[in-house]
Amino acid sequence: MSAITFDDLIPAQQEVTDLTELTALVLGGAGVGKTTAALWAARRELTGRGAREHPIPGERVLFVTFSRTAVAQIRSRATGVLTGLGESVEILTFHGLAYRLLCGFGRYVGVDGIPTLTGEARTKLATPAPSGAQMTYDDLLPRALRLMETPGPVAELLAARWRLVICDEFQDTDDLEWRLLQFLGRTARLLLLADPNQMIYGFKDGVSEARLDAARARPGVVELTLPPGSHRDPTQVIPDAASEIRWRRFDAAAVRAAVEGGRLIVRQGVPDDDDERAAALANEVARLRSEGHRTIGIYAKTNSDAAGLSAALTDRAVDHVPIGFGEAYGEALAAMLAMVEYAMADGVAWADVRTALATALTATVRSTRPPDVALDLHHGRPLPGELNTRLARLQEALDAADDLDAAASVAGRAWEGFGFTTGQRAWKRAARTFGSLLSRARLDSLDPIGRLTRSVDEVRNASFVELDAGDTGAIQLMNFSQTKGREADAVILSYGSGDWYGPNAQEPYDEASRLLYVSMTRARRVVVVMLPPSPHALVRPFVAY
Repeated sequence: MSAITFDDLIPAQQEVTDLTELTALVLGGAGVGKTTAALWAARRELTGRGAREHPIPGERVLFVTFSRTAVAQIRSRATGVLTGLGESVEILTFHGLAYRLLCGFGRYVGVDGIPTLTGEARTKLATPAPSGAQMTYDDLLPRALRLMETPGPVAELLAARWRLVICDEFQDTDDLEWRLLQFLGRTARLLLLADPNQMIYGFKDGVSEARLDAARARPGVVELTLPPGSHRDPTQVIPDAASEIRWRRFDAAAVRAAVEGGRLIVRQGVPDDDDERAAALANEVARLRSEGHRTIGIYAKTNSDAAGLSAALTDRAVDHVPIGFGEAYGEALAAMLAMVEYAMADGVAWADVRTALATALTATVRSTRPPDVALDLHHGRPLPGELNTRLARLQEALDAADDLDAAASVAGRAWEGFGFTTGQRAWKRAARTFGSLLSRARLDSLDPIGRLTRSVDEVRNASFVELDAGDTGAIQLMNFSQTKGREADAVILSYGSGDWYGPNAQEPYDEASRLLYVSMTRARRVVVVMLPPSPHALVRPFVAY
């Protein structure tokens, strides 16, 4: 698709790019072009309202959101709009911004060097981070806010860094994120993009429509609403049907029209068993591909559902990308590093290698409890069946490695040697990255392992908070909450009989219906709803079709 030029924008979008008020709240439904208008606002801000080809020296714009998915989409759309602006526009998640600030200025709040993040997998295994300034993902924003809100030259520098701050998905910002925006809004203009119907993170502290009212209360605020009209689905068939379903009007004319036109397809009685469910999904994917749909999104209720389906689809040779496992990639890198350090007798014991492998395995499975094999690895217990023999072979191969390259080769093949089906893609991608990092580390003749360690730590940490570079692929599998900001020719909504939406979920299912609306509006051409034999009341009305 060709880049959208300024002249392609509708008048309401052009009005957004012309705003100069200190705070602007821009509302609009899914696919109406809020992000595109904001990107053009960034360009015009940096080029003197469009009078220049290159940015004004020293001026910067920050585009921030809470989701790495949204960052990926924003960056893809920015390619044509922001050409020639170099690094003048920074596109980050809130946590990615906090991480960068702590890396650069953390010493002023007691964070020395690059922070070492303790991910969920290490927490589940009660495994401490190996070294450095240790903190969890949840520590990042509070530490960054402490840095920003402590009076002094650093706070003044950060407050003056950006002249325009754009926040996408503003309706889902929590209390800490709103504090950060208000700090930046002391000197920068705020452009806030929101859609109340896409507020799907109500479990976060302070997420509610009161956030929009707080923005409206800022001095000199202006509010604009973009008119309906989806750029994702110009026919408006899917957005109109999704809007009616959002308000539980399943018998509306727009829903019937979508069904009769083959744009909304309902499959009933799909088994709950992962293997049988995956078989039905594989057949549906094959049908959609045969009809010319190049990109397909498969959405399930939970991370655990997605992980189980991913393993079953892998067994059926359905090439797909499981989304939301950036931690698995980062912990795979850490496990390879541990193996190389063990082989090179660099202060890492075999028990440390076992724990690193256990952490990587835990990161591939989205559940509250680590897999039994991971617990056995971590605690030094014998592994079941053939795995114990495979682990012994891995140790022997590492003991026999006589240089960095040999050790790295063994480490890169370790996952395949174990025969694990889960996490294969993350491990293979990590192996490619590890090879590149090793090549650069060899340039340090004095301490190549030290350089490799620093590089792996940096990439691992960034994988938790910044864009997941492996987050691409024609067929993507994720949970419903990860669909925000995504697009696909066709989407498949896969439901199970045991889906749960909270203790107080009842008609009109306000929160769950917003999630359903978001998931449906990711589609450009067709939505397929796959229902189990006993669907939850949220989606039971689909049975009528």
